[in-house]
Amino acid sequence: MKQIRTFFRTGMIFILSLVILFPSSVSAASSSPQITREYLSDGSYFETVISSTNARSSIKNASKTTTYKNADGDSLWYVKVTANFDFNGSTSKCTAASASAGSYTKVWKILDKRASRSGNSGSATALAGSYMGGLFVGSVTKTITLSCDKNGSLT
Repeated sequence: MKQIRTFFRTGMIFILSLVILFPSSVSAASSSPQITREYLSDGSYFETVISSTNARSSIKNASKTTTYKNADGDSLWYVKVTANFDFNGSTSKCTAASASAGSYTKVWKILDKRASRSGNSGSATALAGSYMGGLFVGSVTKTITLSCDKNGSLT
């Protein structure tokens, strides 16, 4: 009986050691966010983040969010596409896409947003209007597209 307890205790210590040393091997499958920036002439920029979670080996739930930021790095507004993909190593297809958009300040308002999908891509378009003292100053339209290749890589 003492040998069984010692064996059990040793086994538990071994398993806990593996969990501590290799935590990613026991966690849910997900990838690190991909972040890119597109700078404009006035110093403002669009920051884009792609993130995903594999629900199964053949379905990828993913999102791409682009945030418009001023030259100081303050977030002004964003557009986001969320999409599901089927992929199997030889083909890829976007099965669903939705759009969301929002403003972080009173100076910008989201005037319109829409989503579409085609082939292996899902897209979102947002129309953001800029206001100064309650008066319309101008607008910016931003379209983002999230694509998944046959192996599940996102761009």
